Formats: sequence, structure tokens, C-alpha cells
Amino acid sequence: MKTGNLSRRAAVFSGMAACALPRGVLGQERELEGGIGGTGIVGILTDLNGFIVAGRSVAINAGTVLVDAFGPLPTGSLVPGDSLTVEAAASGDGLVARRVYLTQPVVGPVSAVSGQRAVVNGVEVALTSGMQRPRVGDRVAVSGLWQGNRVIASRLSTARSPRDVIAGDVTRRIGRLAVGGVPVTRVGAAQTDGSFATVYGRYDTAAGRFIVENTQGGRFVLAAGPLKHLAVEGFLEPTRQAPEFRISGLGHSFARNLRLAEFADRRVLFSGPYKDVFAADKAVILPEDPRRRRNVLRTLSTRT
Repeated sequence: MKTGNLSRRAAVFSGMAACALPRGVLGQERELEGGIGGTGIVGILTDLNGFIVAGRSVAINAGTVLVDAFGPLPTGSLVPGDSLTVEAAASGDGLVARRVYLTQPVVGPVSAVSGQRAVVNGVEVALTSGMQRPRVGDRVAVSGLWQGNRVIASRLSTARSPRDVIAGDVTRRIGRLAVGGVPVTRVGAAQTDGSFATVYGRYDTAAGRFIVENTQGGRFVLAAGPLKHLAVEGFLEPTRQAPEFRISGLGHSFARNLRLAEFADRRVLFSGPYKDVFAADKAVILPEDPRRRRNVLRTLSTRT
């Protein structure tokens, strides 16, 4: 097992490709969740039995609000493979979800399919092994994680709205405005470079840009109170500011003193305090194989 540091005081655990985690790591991965304020969880729904997301088991009750980009969802509509943003509060020894947001990076028509790759709204979508390939013209909602300007898909479903959507990081450069790497006509004035936004409208294939009708800013609405902790499954991408990396599609910056280079190009579960920035103090490299990854995250969920 390889051990490094996120900062001078924070241990990080990698080499987690095995189906089961060594007990020494599980003991140190254990952390106290909750307290005053909410826990934000971002990742793929692993299992409905225990409702496991990003290695956290979260209870769902009558007070939990389920939504996607188009509004409320019926109870029982979520399935493993959905990409979720959960706002949870401590309840006894566990966590209870106050809001679950089905965060699909792209919703729209498929414009190209080649091998294990599709294109939706100008975004490359990597289709994982065993996933049914869509056809050109299908309107799909893609669950998955951003890796730079592409999405590593975890599930495809039929789009439930005729409106196109991109939900990802905002890029503001001189003469360039983009969401998820796709040029857009506009976003809200409050959407700063690196922030998270959901844009609604229509992707213009001929022009190669997204015609924005309206924008929704932010990933969290603080349904469980101000965030005090984050647990995020994702991929790093380089930035021009310390610590020189951010999590693709998250919309929240890391603390500047973290050491993250060894996690570039890897799927990682980061966790730790949130104090205006993500002060991650634990990281577990996750295997790419879905079954092995599911076993790792299930095991983690019994220890946190």
C-alpha cells in the first residue's frame, strides 16, 4: 500500500484497487460526520440497499427532497449508476439526506457514436463496458463524472424533457465563455471561473455552441445547513492556481496547501472538512472496474 500526504498533517491512502480494503486503512478512513452544518456528498449511487453514494450510507425518509434539473422526482425513481449530489445532516450515528439532486452532466440528443464513445451537446461521453450504446438522434440523460471536458458515463437514460442541459464547471477567459468545455452564449453574472452551473437551452451543432435560455447556479442549496464536510468521487484537472488541481465538475476549490499531483488522471474519493474551500484530508484511489469499485465503496460505507 502506498501512503502519501495531502498536506503536512493529512494522511492519504492509495493503491485501493483491491476488492476489499486493508483494515489499517479502514480504521484511519473512519471519520466523524455531521455536527452543526451539513455534509455534501457527490458521486455515483452504488447501491440502493443502504443508499450508498461516494462511500457514504445515507438514510432516505419522507422529508427527503428528490429533484433533477427539471424538477421533483418521484420516490423510488433513482437507480444504481445515477450521479447524485446529496445534502445530508447528522442523525444519531448516521446521515439523513435532506436533498438528493440527480446531477446529470449532459441531457440532449446524441450526435455521434463510435466504439465506446458518444457525443451529446458537443461533449464526449465515454461509454463504460457493458453499457448499451445509444443511437444517433436518441435523446439521453447521461449520469457520470466529468474528467476534464469529457464525461465518464455511469448510466444512460431517456431524457424526460425536450430541453438540452449541460451541468459542469464554468470557464471564463478573454473572448471565451464555456460550461463543461462547451462554448455557451451566456451564463449568469455571478458564475465565476471554476464555479458550477447548469445551463438550459439548445445545442447548436452547426455553430458548435450552446444557446443558453437560462442558468441555474451552484450545486448545493444548503438544504441541510451550511456545508461542514464533503465526500466527493471524481477526477482531478489542472488549474493555474495552487494547489494546481481541482475536481472536474465540482465547483468548489481545494485548500491551497494540498499535495495532489499523484492523483492526476485517477478516479479518487476525497473527503474532509469544508471551510469556504475543500480542506480534504483523506483520499482513496478507486478502481476503474465498476464491480471492484462498488465493493470498495460498500466496504467504506460500513466504516464511516
